[in-house]
Amino acid sequence: MKLADFLQDPELNKLRQKMGAEELGDFELFDPQKQLTYSEREGLEAGDFAINAAELRALKDKTLAYKNSRLWLTHDGQYHLAYCQAVQQLRHRQIAVHAGTEHNQTDDLCVECLALLQYHGVDSRRVRRSEFTEHVQEEFDLAEFKKLYPFYPV
Repeated sequence: MKLADFLQDPELNKLRQKMGAEELGDFELFDPQKQLTYSEREGLEAGDFAINAAELRALKDKTLAYKNSRLWLTHDGQYHLAYCQAVQQLRHRQIAVHAGTEHNQTDDLCVECLALLQYHGVDSRRVRRSEFTEHVQEEFDLAEFKKLYPFYPV
């Protein structure tokens, strides 16, 4: 089977000329409205990316995403991994939050997020006990979490 030489097709050449495509080459679609830019990825990796909470989306698995990346966000000394009640309130109030993809050691982990995701058997009844919450926060490993929920790309 022999393929046609599309460079010699007069109709396709007219179309290419109409489009202003002078040179042949690869086409790569990049939409900065839907995909992270390089500077956004750098900011997320540094853990200091400011974003309006209204721009976040909740994925089907209830984790948080911005454009094509999962992330955590921090507000009032806690960092969140899922669309818990606190994050829902932040989104509705359209508050600026900080987000990232690498480990956040300065803030406490929102255990309600883990209960929402049912991460390693964490449930909302246990979360109410302070000793359980402290244990979960101490034992949580973001690298392990990222194996179940890869941050980039979504």
